[in-house]
Amino acid sequence: EQGGLYTLLVRGYAGETPVKEERVIQSILSVGGETLLEALAVSPEISLGILDTLETDPEAQLDQAARFLSLRMGAGLGGLALICLGEAGDCAEGVKAGILERCPEPAFARWLDGCRFCPAQADSLAFRAPAKEAARQCAEMNYLDGMLHLAEPWARLTIQAPAGALPFAPTQAVALVDDLDAALAVKRRAFDAGLFLMAAPGWLMGLDTLSDCMKHERLRAFVGRAYQDEVLPRDPAERGQLAQAVIDAFARFENPLSPSPILPAAAPLTGLFRRSALPLIRARAREDFGPPRGLSFALAATIMLYAGARRGESGRWEVLRGTQVHTLEDDPEALGRFSTLSHDMDPQALAYAVLADRELWGGEDLRDIDGLMERVALDIAALQRMPGWLPGE
Repeated sequence: EQGGLYTLLVRGYAGETPVKEERVIQSILSVGGETLLEALAVSPEISLGILDTLETDPEAQLDQAARFLSLRMGAGLGGLALICLGEAGDCAEGVKAGILERCPEPAFARWLDGCRFCPAQADSLAFRAPAKEAARQCAEMNYLDGMLHLAEPWARLTIQAPAGALPFAPTQAVALVDDLDAALAVKRRAFDAGLFLMAAPGWLMGLDTLSDCMKHERLRAFVGRAYQDEVLPRDPAERGQLAQAVIDAFARFENPLSPSPILPAAAPLTGLFRRSALPLIRARAREDFGPPRGLSFALAATIMLYAGARRGESGRWEVLRGTQVHTLEDDPEALGRFSTLSHDMDPQALAYAVLADRELWGGEDLRDIDGLMERVALDIAALQRMPGWLPGE
């Protein structure tokens, strides 16, 4: 309806300097009457592809990639450099294996060896503008945009690839590294763990954005203590290496010019927990003979947020906070398992049901972590006494 155009508003701070940029983005709709996939597959000008393994339907992405590359081979063209966005250093290997499953012919396998698969991670908070904010911004721009998006100035694409391997040079926003897992480890500790600490607790307290969480005195103090006691390494040298990354993370959380909505920013929460919080909980439980208080409380809050999730009229998963309806973005199977539970269950029973569910945690029983079951049950009981957020209250 908008001719393939939409507006991206970039808002935030670069150091002490406010950033307010307006960018009109044009997407490709069709090429020469052919389907887009076929037209691009046989174009000799295409030398780079990007696949996002974190999309809600990664299988469909692999189907499209396999068809695209088989068409390209059939046209007698050479291989591509393929940037595979994910949350693990081996995500590119998984993409290649998935494509070969769909096209197992030996000739295609040999041709695919001519493609370079590069694992990568994209980091930036960007969202479709909520209705009220979209109306306000459109009034200021003096034109209507039904696809208005908001983004922070921070944007980083980290790619595991040697220098000269890709058809572009590194920039301030695009880094080439030898080990993506090392870069991901910094992000998970400095940024993702903080996001998990504040997301569900903040939402249950009636807050809507990450900026709101940072302005809330008690919640900010809770997150700060957990960083000091549970998230940062205990070795002083290792803590020092993470100092700038933590400063950057808090600046992104605080961004007052483009406040990021809590639930979309942290989605999917179950994945965020597995990647960032669970390894820290395990490590601290081994060292201290008991789970860390802050991360365990955030897990209890996540359970309370997800318990009783329901499918709305649109087919999307939703939760209630008072009379407000909020959409959840997470693995549908995981949300389906939470939908059989209720936030007002007996705390011990609710903690048991979630922590013992191996389907939720990649085959693991989280009750095996020393003291976690007892700690989460106590925190659920405390949250159940917190007024103001339960449905109907």
